[in-house]
Amino acid sequence: MSLSTTTLRRGRRVAAASLVAAAALSLTACQSGDGKASDVPSASSGQDAPGGAAAHAMSGGPTAGGQAGGDSATGTGKRAPGGAPADLSGVSGSWVGKLKWLSEDKLSVAPDYGPEQAFHIAGSTRALGAAALCEAPDGRVHTDGPGYGTTACTLDDLRKAARMGTVDVRVTVQGGVAAKIAERYHP
Repeated sequence: MSLSTTTLRRGRRVAAASLVAAAALSLTACQSGDGKASDVPSASSGQDAPGGAAAHAMSGGPTAGGQAGGDSATGTGKRAPGGAPADLSGVSGSWVGKLKWLSEDKLSVAPDYGPEQAFHIAGSTRALGAAALCEAPDGRVHTDGPGYGTTACTLDDLRKAARMGTVDVRVTVQGGVAAKIAERYHP
């Protein structure tokens, strides 16, 4: 075998390996359905976190209406004002499912159908419980019309419930940071 044939085959192998690696990275980076790769693997194209909190989260998953997450049908949202660097971004939308623990300030919601949606929590996150997340001072269950809790809970209550992984919630996310997490009451 000549040197030029060996070099040509080696070049083809390197090109094929590069193509496979690029395809694998694009599959993990393009979860938002908008066809654009993000700077951070498994993060969506997106928005700055409100209030200066740096946040990013993976996208996908159904909203309360059953569409891809976000402010539009494509699952992308509008850029929110804030002080986060432009390369750290997140999704916007609403998801219903089980609250799960990822880290101290990062949780996820796992819908019955569709992918799990990660998000950050911050001091501005409103946590509203009915019974499992936290209890009202009077010991009664307080819910709104659709059956979501209205009792204010702490972030520690939220973290504790996420570690259990059994609490059903509706999460509203803006720029990768949860704005509101409300427990779905099950009598």
